[in-house]
Amino acid sequence: MKFYISILLSTIVLFSACSSHKDQALFNSAAEKSKAKNYSEALKDYQEIINEYSGSEKAPESIFAVAVMYHMYQIPNVSKDESLKKAVEYYQKLYQQFPKDERAPKALFMSGFILANELRNIDAARLTYQQFLDKFPKHELASPARTELDNLGKTPEEILQEKAVKK
Repeated sequence: MKFYISILLSTIVLFSACSSHKDQALFNSAAEKSKAKNYSEALKDYQEIINEYSGSEKAPESIFAVAVMYHMYQIPNVSKDESLKKAVEYYQKLYQQFPKDERAPKALFMSGFILANELRNIDAARLTYQQFLDKFPKHELASPARTELDNLGKTPEEILQEKAVKK
């Protein structure tokens, strides 16, 4: 019996080691393709990590990279509006699946920022910024999140007028 358990454990360790090498190789490939501006192919590699190696340490980094690519309109044949929606989706996915990851606060903030300033979905932005402040009240992005909340729905002219009145 101990022999079979030993073989099983060895197989699991070997499989885990192979998986970590495969996800690292895919991540390196995606990064190189992205650097070469071959974003469609980079996206495929990042997606494979996200889908096949979701427990990998490269999964949150891959989700963040995909969110950034969509936010920067780097994926061909995707409209600006759809690209922004995908960026929000991936930023929120990172926060939801990996809330303790170092990128999680920035991902949550960025989803609020895109919702507020680019998609003009004020209600969703308000909820997202409030969630950010509830979860990360002392984060370096907390002050900008409060400013964003205070100015949701206002035009730049309205914001400047309010600042002028306060002086």
